Amino acid sequence: MKRLIIILIAFVSLTAASQQFKRTYFLSDFTDGVLRYKGGQLVSAKMNYDANNQVFLFMNGDVMMEMTNAYLVDTVYVADRKFVYRAKGDSDPNEGIFCEVVHVNNNKEVLIGWLIKQVYGGRTGAFGLPTQAQVIKLKAVDLIGAENGHNMNAGMGVSQYDYRNADLEVWRQKNSNTYYFKTESGEEVSAKSMKDLYKIYPERKDEIKKYAKKNKLDMMHTDRALKLIDYIINNPAPATTEE
Repeated sequence: MKRLIIILIAFVSLTAASQQFKRTYFLSDFTDGVLRYKGGQLVSAKMNYDANNQVFLFMNGDVMMEMTNAYLVDTVYVADRKFVYRAKGDSDPNEGIFCEVVHVNNNKEVLIGWLIKQVYGGRTGAFGLPTQAQVIKLKAVDLIGAENGHNMNAGMGVSQYDYRNADLEVWRQKNSNTYYFKTESGEEVSAKSMKDLYKIYPERKDEIKKYAKKNKLDMMHTDRALKLIDYIINNPAPATTEE
């Protein structure tokens, strides 16, 4: 019962005027996962991550729900992956995103702020393409179940729209992730592009550029970006001595 009282994440209903970008589902399907709140409480749900709008989504039957006030969540575990909430500043706790926690060599931690943008690429028939279902936002306690006195039927179900006969727009995906990691001095930094890396390590600009070119690495592809960051943080520049 204490667990139910402490879970306070709020969800609000979308209106017709709500403006949303196309959704990019991080996982191939909604998958069993666990949310751990900052108070230590755990809640299980089928979930997916929308990497275009940077929000977690939940399925209750055929109703999709979107998390708000995510700062009350500490960690999300889904599909053997771990996400932590990272606030952007102290002014508004809602100004933050979930980042995937990964480790490169020597167990060095890197946070990936996934952002996979959708670029318009025309239209085609609906068959074989992801459904763009209406999203319903509601109180997080609704995830817990009707047996605890909570409403599980708010919002619009899949039966209320016909995606099979619809034309869907085709969108290409463009990776625009932000990577958070620590330098050898322990300072946390973030980078989205090669230029960001050069600003963080101005004295190593030529070295980084040469290594990236030789190994065909860049910041536009996640695997290549992690390999580049791995090299940088695990091969610090030698300390210089003054004569």
